[in-house]
Amino acid sequence: MKTLSLKRPIISLMLVLFFPLVNAQASEGVIHFRGAIVESPCNFAPQQQSTELTCSENGKRVVRTVALNKLNNYTPQSDVPLSTKIHYLNAQRNLAVLEVTYR
Repeated sequence: MKTLSLKRPIISLMLVLFFPLVNAQASEGVIHFRGAIVESPCNFAPQQQSTELTCSENGKRVVRTVALNKLNNYTPQSDVPLSTKIHYLNAQRNLAVLEVTYR
């Protein structure tokens, strides 16, 4: 008595259905963005032991003075959507990069 094996037809069907998915890729196209920058980014002006943070809030220029030792994980107590993080480059902690993230 002969038995039918379904392995070969099922594997063939899977390959036929799977091959176009593997071969699919985006080779060209155009992405359109719409929107507007509604407020300018904040400016940081370093001082001796602090930095002057100037931001535009609701069309008004607001200036804050922030101590350098307070800049790590700093988030203003206002509508300014930013936070900061300091990455020190040496063990003496006198050379650093200030990372500013806008939400």
